[in-house]
Amino acid sequence: IVGERLRTIGREALLFIACAVFTGTVGLLIADTVILPNYIRKGEQIEVPEIVDLTPDQARRGLAKRGLRLRLQNPRWDTRIVKGNIVVQSPAAGSKVKSGRTIYAFPSKGRRSFKVPEVVGRKLRQAHLYIQQAGLAVGEVIEEPSDRVEEGAVTRQEPGAGHDVAALTLVTLFVSDGPPGEVITMIDLLAEPVASARKRIAASGLRVGKIRYQFTTAYEPGVVIHHVPEAGEEVRQGSRISLIISKL
Repeated sequence: IVGERLRTIGREALLFIACAVFTGTVGLLIADTVILPNYIRKGEQIEVPEIVDLTPDQARRGLAKRGLRLRLQNPRWDTRIVKGNIVVQSPAAGSKVKSGRTIYAFPSKGRRSFKVPEVVGRKLRQAHLYIQQAGLAVGEVIEEPSDRVEEGAVTRQEPGAGHDVAALTLVTLFVSDGPPGEVITMIDLLAEPVASARKRIAASGLRVGKIRYQFTTAYEPGVVIHHVPEAGEEVRQGSRISLIISKL
C-alpha cells in the first residue's frame, strides 16, 4: 500500500513538473513574440511628419500611419495658408516622439479682412483717426468743391464704407474746399488794415479763413503781412483766405 501511494505521488509530481515546464515555455514564447515587441515599439522614437498646409483629414490619415494622433486647436488668421488647412503644428515636423503621441494642429482662418469705416461728413483729422483704428491707412487726399459738405470735411471715399479689404489698404479721401464758384485772381492784401482786408475779401466773393498774429517791426500793427492764397494766384469764389496780421 505504501509503495502504491509513493508511485501515485511520483506520477503527480512528474505531471506537475511537466505542466510547469510547458506553461513556462508557452509564457516565454508569448512574451518573446507579443508582449516584448509591443513594449519595445511603445518606446520607439517616431519622426513627426510635416502636416502644415494639409487638410485635417489628410493630416489625420498621415499621422495614423505612424501611430500618432491629431487634435485640432482654435483656428488662426493667416495670409499664406488656405482657409481650413493647417497653419501650425506642435511638435514640429522632424521631432522625435513616442508612438501614440498627440500632435496638436491649428487650422487657418484665411486672410483677415477689415471693414472700411464710414468717414463721409467727418473732418479730415477725425477721418484719419477712424481709418487707422480700423487697421487701414489714408491714401491720397483730394480737394473738391461741394455745396453740401462743409469745408474741410470728407465728401466721399474710395473704397466705400462697409467694404471688406486687406490690412493697411489705402483709403482715398475727397475733401470739400467749399462751394463751387467762378475762378478768380487773388487780390493783393499786403499792408491792408484788418477791417479793410475783410471788406475787400467779402467784395471779391471770398471768405475770411484763419487769422493769426505775428510780432514784427517791419509793419505797423494791425495790418496784413501775409495771406494764403497769395496775390495773383487763382482761387475759386467762396474759398477761405488765411491772414497773418502784424502786432508789436
